[in-house]
Amino acid sequence: MSTRHSFLSTTGLIRPYSAASFSGDAATAPHARTGGTKPGRRTHKPTTPIPSTGPSPPLAPRTKAGIVPLGPAFIVGIAVLLSLLFTLALSCAFIADEDERPVFAAILDDAAANTPGIVLVGDDVDVDIDEPALSIRWSIVGCGPAFVLPGSEGSHGSEGCGLPAMPLSIFVDGGLVPVAMYDPAFFPFVNSSGRRNDIQNMFQFDDDHVLDVHQARLYPFDTYLLTSTLRAVALTDNQTLPLQRLSTISLTSSFAIRSTDAPSYMQHPDGLRVPSRDLMLVVRRPAEARMYALLLFGASWMLAHATMALVAFSWHVEGAERTFKHLASTLMIILLIPQLRNAMPDAPDLDGVLIDAIGFFPQMLVCAVSALMLLATMVKRELQALEESIVPEEERKEAPAPLSTGLLRMRRGGASVDISHMRNLSHTLSGFGRPAGL
Repeated sequence: MSTRHSFLSTTGLIRPYSAASFSGDAATAPHARTGGTKPGRRTHKPTTPIPSTGPSPPLAPRTKAGIVPLGPAFIVGIAVLLSLLFTLALSCAFIADEDERPVFAAILDDAAANTPGIVLVGDDVDVDIDEPALSIRWSIVGCGPAFVLPGSEGSHGSEGCGLPAMPLSIFVDGGLVPVAMYDPAFFPFVNSSGRRNDIQNMFQFDDDHVLDVHQARLYPFDTYLLTSTLRAVALTDNQTLPLQRLSTISLTSSFAIRSTDAPSYMQHPDGLRVPSRDLMLVVRRPAEARMYALLLFGASWMLAHATMALVAFSWHVEGAERTFKHLASTLMIILLIPQLRNAMPDAPDLDGVLIDAIGFFPQMLVCAVSALMLLATMVKRELQALEESIVPEEERKEAPAPLSTGLLRMRRGGASVDISHMRNLSHTLSGFGRPAGL
C-alpha cells in the first residue's frame, strides 16, 4: 500500500509521519510493560561523574554588571575604620588652642589704654534654677599704671592690668556692709623670685542674687534676667572710686549669658553723688541644649505614637502571642520615655513645666492606656482560644450501642413476637387459686 505525501513533506519542510515515527532509535522507543499493552515510562539511570585526576581550576569571582562586589569582611572593616576616624575627629575638639587669647584680655587692654581704673571681671557664673539663684565670682583687677600693683602685671592675659595697688571695699546693691575687702599688703612674696604670689581668695569674692523666674516654665526656652549695682571705696581716704567695666563670661556648661554694664551714681541726702556701675545679665539656654531637648521631646512623642500603632495592629492579627509581643514593646517604651526625659540637658525636676505638661505626662498616659488595651485584647483572645478548645456537651455524649445482628434482622423482616399464650397462662394461674363460686 503506497502512501501519498504532501508538497511540504516531499520538499523536506515537514517530515512525513512514516519517517518521523521510524527515524528514532529503536532502542530508545518505549515498550509495553509485561502483561500489558500500554507503553511504560522511560527511566534514566543516573550517570556517575568521572573523578578528575588533575587539580580543579579556581572558581571565577561572581560579578554584577561587570563589577566584582565587595565581600562582607571588607565592608565590616571599612565600617569599623570610618567609626574610628569619626570618633578621632570629634576628640580633636578637646584640644585647646594655645594661640587663643584669654576671654577678657581685649576688654582689659581697652580699659588700660582708654579708661584706667578698677575693673571687675566675672570669672564664673553659677545658675541654679531649683533655688532659684545666680552666683557670680568676681575678680578685682586694676588697669593702668596708677592702679596696678608693681610685679602683678599680666592678669587675665593683659599686660596693662594686674592686682589693684590700693586697698578697697566692694559694696553690692546698696548694701551698708561690704561684701569683699581687698588689701595688697597681705599678699605674700615668693622667696626664690621675690614676686608676689596671687592668692585667689584674696582678690576674688562671690556675689549671690535671686533670679527672676517668670519664664522658668518655658524650658528649654526659659530666660532669666538679673540687674545689680556695685561700687568700690578706697580704704585709705574713704573715697569712692569709679568702676570702669563689669564683664562676665558669656558661656557656661548649661547657659549662655549676655552681660551689659553702664555707669550710674547714687545720690546721698546731702546731694552728694557717689559713682557706681550697673550690671544687666540675660541668661538663656544655648542653642545646642535647646536642639537636643527638642529632639528628645520629639522622639518621646514618636514612641508614644508607636504604642498607639501597636494597639491598631493588634486588632488585625489573630492569636495572643503577637499581642503579647506588642504588649512587651509597649512596656519597654514606658520604661524608655522617663530616661529620655532625664537625658535632657539640665532639665528641671518634674514640677509641671511646659515641656512636661505637653510632653512627658501625656506621653506616659498614652502609653499606659495603650498597654491596658493590649492587655485586655490579649486576655480576650486567650479566653476565646480556651472556649474553642472545649468540646460541646452534646458532642461528648456517648453514641448508642450498636444493635445485635438478630435484632437488626427482626426489624428488617418486620417480625414480631406473639405473647397471647403468655396472657392465657397468667389468667389460668390466677383462676387456680380462687375459691369456687367467685
